[in-house]
Amino acid sequence: MPKISIAIAVIAALAAGTAFAADISADSLKLAPGVMKAAGYEAPATTYIVANSTNIYSDHSLVDTKVTGELKRGDRVEVLAKVKSWEWALVGKDGMGIGYVSISMLSPADKYVP
Repeated sequence: MPKISIAIAVIAALAAGTAFAADISADSLKLAPGVMKAAGYEAPATTYIVANSTNIYSDHSLVDTKVTGELKRGDRVEVLAKVKSWEWALVGKDGMGIGYVSISMLSPADKYVP
């Protein structure tokens, strides 16, 4: 692909609000017992604060999933990774994945309104 075409594609993607995220190896993430591994992960695009109180789930697909915890509005949350091709985030405590929350329940830290 010519350089000009690549540049146009990048500009178009940025104008559309698409964020480029690096892949994260599933094997590089530590998961708490009972937390299911997703097929693929990517680096989170930003840091987050909980916008709406929500449960934390053991699996992002919600099939036979268990509630592993809860987040309250205004909590700072450690987002370890985004589930690739899903709108779910793997949240953690001290670097260990404790479950998944819908990204719609989170707000980028720089846009959070208490």
